Amino acid sequence: MKNMNSGRTSYNYSLITKDLVEINPYWLLGFIEGEGTFGFKNLSPCFQLGLHIRNRYLLQQISLYLQTLPKTFTFTINSKPPRISNALHTNATISVISIQNVDALYDYLLFFLLNMPFQSRKAVDFYFWSIALHLNKFGHFYVTEGFQLAVEIAKYINKARYSTNENKVNPPTINTINNVLQLDLPIKLTGEMLHIDLARSYSRLNKERKIWIYDKNKLLLRSTEPFTSYGDAMVAIGYSRNSTAARRTINTGKLVGGRYTFFSKLQNFKENN
Repeated sequence: MKNMNSGRTSYNYSLITKDLVEINPYWLLGFIEGEGTFGFKNLSPCFQLGLHIRNRYLLQQISLYLQTLPKTFTFTINSKPPRISNALHTNATISVISIQNVDALYDYLLFFLLNMPFQSRKAVDFYFWSIALHLNKFGHFYVTEGFQLAVEIAKYINKARYSTNENKVNPPTINTINNVLQLDLPIKLTGEMLHIDLARSYSRLNKERKIWIYDKNKLLLRSTEPFTSYGDAMVAIGYSRNSTAARRTINTGKLVGGRYTFFSKLQNFKENN
């Protein structure tokens, strides 16, 4: 029935008591399939659950449960259980809990969910998200091919694949995924390394930053040299030097201000004169 939930006007909260909350793996899976999001923040995988603020107690119980998940992937020696953050959605009525640490997501949550029998199309989001998480965990994300695969996955999951979406996005092919996973990476993850250590190691390999700006697919400022800092790039298009838009969207093809895109390499766009 249309609007059967959002259209309700009568609630009896006395029927909902704290004693009724008994979380188990299958209950949690069903809850995730209805209210969970396997998403990305600056292309880094994250997991979120949101509920109306009147259900804060339930979210607190779920947070406690998630923090007791066993460590299934034990290769990383020093990774810690999930640390749950809690924030209000922009509309101030939805409370959101999230996990953003790559090691916690991979070592604790990922394998817990891989063993669960998803019953909805949320499974598609989860499995592709899992690939992106693997790319981050082991470092594929920090090479060009892995980064582009993560961009494809982020574009595809959640809304882009739904039948109601007018702008369909094709999923990455199995060949593309396998080719990336078989890359010989310049830095190998060791058991002593946390994800932040791996990310810093790759960052030291790429000290020279190059940023090319395109205005509706046309190269901005026809100079022989690219910008070498995100701050300079943002100032060039009229933004504050402290804006993080270039850093967040570089090589993703996402528009900033409805017109600008940022890339670390020259692109072969057909220019609109």
